[in-house]
Amino acid sequence: MKPSTRIICGKFFFAIPLSIPFLALTFFASASAEDGGKDTPYQKYYKRLSPAKSADVENALKIIFCASAGNKSDVLPRGLEFEIRDGAEHVPLLIDDRLCFEIPVNSAWAEHDAVLHVNTSIPIALAISISGRPPKATRLSYAELMNSIPAYQRVIASQGMLARVFMPAAHGLAMGFDKGKRHTVIVHAASGDIEYATDENGELHIPYDAPLGPVRVDLDAIPQECGPDTGSSR
Repeated sequence: MKPSTRIICGKFFFAIPLSIPFLALTFFASASAEDGGKDTPYQKYYKRLSPAKSADVENALKIIFCASAGNKSDVLPRGLEFEIRDGAEHVPLLIDDRLCFEIPVNSAWAEHDAVLHVNTSIPIALAISISGRPPKATRLSYAELMNSIPAYQRVIASQGMLARVFMPAAHGLAMGFDKGKRHTVIVHAASGDIEYATDENGELHIPYDAPLGPVRVDLDAIPQECGPDTGSSR
């Protein structure tokens, strides 16, 4: 499930694949820093991330930013680093092997005109994605498994009319497992057990049905990824 929203020098692009797109953030082109990198005002991120985090009361969602070169002809340097700079305070952001990272929500940084700093002058494209957090157990309730869906709906509602109109609805839960092995999820509904299985890509889709909330669900393994499925209704 790949990130689907791209921001390059203040321009906003989004598509609607299986992965979960974010909301229509507006950013301004970054300014050159004294050390040769680039700075973007932290407040621009905070204005959208703060209501989104507040809406996700159960911390069911993970919002990440993934970096790539803004121009196809550019190659990002090794050792790419992002950090929040608030005066003399520098807070490094943990970047994974996909060049993805989370930006903390901190009202003090927004008040102090902190910046998001990257240690390169090459134009950076940031792709933004919302995903759920994989369950911690293989036996849980349907509501616990699907908790990222109402959280996603609240986050979209927190972003105003444009987000509610243009962002896609979540029809169910998308889960990602290793390819090459069949995985299943069984929903023990009152009308009988319902089994869902992975496809050839290791993806598994479960439609959302809120009244099933208290019923038991059994997974044969913990998925690598999961989150609201905003693809076409299945």
